[in-house]
Amino acid sequence: MRASTKTALATLLCGASFGAGCSPKVPSGEVEGVFVATTSDFQGFHDWQSAPAMPATTLPPVDGGDGIDAGAVTLGDAGTIHNMPLTVYWNSSPPRGSTTFPVGTIIVKETSEADITARKIFSMVKRGGDFNPNGAVNWEWFELQNLADGSVSINWDGAQAPGGMDVYSSNPNLCNECHLKAAANDDVWSSALQLSNF
Repeated sequence: MRASTKTALATLLCGASFGAGCSPKVPSGEVEGVFVATTSDFQGFHDWQSAPAMPATTLPPVDGGDGIDAGAVTLGDAGTIHNMPLTVYWNSSPPRGSTTFPVGTIIVKETSEADITARKIFSMVKRGGDFNPNGAVNWEWFELQNLADGSVSINWDGAQAPGGMDVYSSNPNLCNECHLKAAANDDVWSSALQLSNF
């Protein structure tokens, strides 16, 4: 469950919500270089720019990464993550020539089960403010959930996965460890999101 202080801070930081549509979603909570994402920032992500999540040939291969069958990547008895095929969504593209993603960037990766509520959804959000200093600096991790009414909720968020969660109980720092291998692209793996493409 999210900390009440973070929720209160996010409520103060967020202005009016933007409706979902075909145009890029503009984050509402950016203040002085820090963006605290809330549930409203993920609504309508299926309407954002998207692409199949494929491996970037410019980055080192990683078991369970984009384009890899995660069935071979197990976390003890906990199961697997990033089952294929995946779609990657992003709220806005970085300016041409960027060497990092701007604060407020939201990247969502979703599996493809026919039952939308059964899909695994992970997100990385460029929070800024030197958040996550011991991992992928400035990035915050999220696990999301599609709800039957078409909305999206947040299961957890933070600098690492919470302890005791089934999939992450063996290694809550898994997100950081994997994404740091993509440091050459500001810790982002997907081929469609290589900074050199923009």
